[in-house]
Amino acid sequence: MESAECVILPNLAIIGAQWGDEGKGKITDYLDETADLIVRFQGGNNAGHTITVGDKVFKLHGLPSGVVREGNLAVIGNGTVVNVEDLIEEMDMVLKAGCSLEGLRISDRAHLIFNYHKKLDGAEEKYRGRDAVGTTRKGIGPAYQDKIARIGIRAGDIFDDESLREKTDLILPYKKDLMEMLEAERCGCDSETLFNRIKGWRAKIGGYICDTSVLINEALDEGKKVLFEGAQGAMLDIDHGTYPYVTSSSTCGGGICTGTGVAPNRIEKVVGCLKAYTTRVGEGPFVTELSGEEGCILQKKGGEFGVTTGRGRRCGWLDLVVAEHASRMCGFTSLAITKLDVLNGYEELPVCVAYEIDGKETRYFPASMSKIERAKPIYKTLKGWKGWDDTASVVKSGYDALPKEMRIYIELVERHLKVPADIISIGPDRNDTIDRKKDWWN
Repeated sequence: MESAECVILPNLAIIGAQWGDEGKGKITDYLDETADLIVRFQGGNNAGHTITVGDKVFKLHGLPSGVVREGNLAVIGNGTVVNVEDLIEEMDMVLKAGCSLEGLRISDRAHLIFNYHKKLDGAEEKYRGRDAVGTTRKGIGPAYQDKIARIGIRAGDIFDDESLREKTDLILPYKKDLMEMLEAERCGCDSETLFNRIKGWRAKIGGYICDTSVLINEALDEGKKVLFEGAQGAMLDIDHGTYPYVTSSSTCGGGICTGTGVAPNRIEKVVGCLKAYTTRVGEGPFVTELSGEEGCILQKKGGEFGVTTGRGRRCGWLDLVVAEHASRMCGFTSLAITKLDVLNGYEELPVCVAYEIDGKETRYFPASMSKIERAKPIYKTLKGWKGWDDTASVVKSGYDALPKEMRIYIELVERHLKVPADIISIGPDRNDTIDRKKDWWN
């Protein structure tokens, strides 16, 4: 029996190495220029990414970032949850900007978000009181709850009147009872109204819905270039993040497979998007967080305000304990280090290389929230660097043109994580990027 020939599949995955907001949108936009498919595999419109194409700026939440590139297929995978009404608004925005939606595809297995999910999201946060997890109140968690409870409505259901009516008749009374128990704002619609509203979506999104697992796997079989795009970051993973201060989906590498219907042996390269410092939105422990004026300065320099919520992000020094955890969980083969330019001008730059917890040193991120809350950062302090006058000339000259101190900073990260920093981002524009790998698809 002849052995099967090993075929290198041209695909990339981009995953945030912290709590999200690492600049994945820019890195995805940079790498997807030659991609054939861009696939979003988890999350919902609680994650935002800003894409700049020429003089056009798109702030996207539900649509994959590749949707603004003509000739690509932009796929919303089965692991996502979709707020159809918000998605339609984004689709209209993209069309008004003169871009096409011909490449959009939505998995028939993706679960849908409804208004009652958003009301329950807010009510649950209120019910938790001071133990609230800091959700965006977009209904993401309650929609995933319905998925796991096997009472959710999926995108493919909108074509089947009988099944859809059964589901709306079942779920709406149940949700109204739950909202009453949680003292949530009342849901004003009845099951007939909800049924007709969902049916009405057929005209708007029906033509984009298909079995995206088949689509993606056929593309891989044909040697097409597939880019998998994560939302949020590895530290918000439902299993491996800072539970319970996490999102409701699998943000790590394994989420690619469950969220797209692609087998693990078909994933080739995983790029970890790592911000040069650390930020997070919402509640939860944050070992390297800067308080007071120091944190405000970094927040202002980095423009650290959420695309989705507008909330100011909490800021702190780079935490390599977090980055190691993310790299191990996701299998990073390359790093894309972003926002290094924000650190221009600092005299010294502390980098957290370990934690001290109850008098003991550890280099690994613990599961226990109480341990993380007691953790003290162990810093290695590096010399800072000055900026540069002309970003374009630095990019053109390449990595060696960066300040020596910046290169020492980057190389510390590479040694600690045992992963090469193949992309260096030194500005917000897609052209402000030093690419040390060049050929990403072979």
